[in-house]
Amino acid sequence: MLDFSFIPDEKPVHHRGLTYVGGIEYEEFVQAQNLKIIESHLDYYGKFRWISQNVQQKRVMLTPAVAAAIPNLASILKQAFAADCGLLAFGD
Repeated sequence: MLDFSFIPDEKPVHHRGLTYVGGIEYEEFVQAQNLKIIESHLDYYGKFRWISQNVQQKRVMLTPAVAAAIPNLASILKQAFAADCGLLAFGD
């Protein structure tokens, strides 16, 4: 699973005590890449960070059809947008 946690833009990546938001399975990751929500160079088993500006840009891309295709990631993005936070993703 690729897990996502809130991370304020000013916090370093190695910051402890991040709030877990949710996760997505590999199939949803691939679907999100096909929909250009997740960049093609990112790895499901890796680690990456989106600052709040990235979250805002991705939130705009969530049409009802896109959100239906990637429901877990859509929920994660909506929560991060509402919290005005970035996201830290890490595969486990």
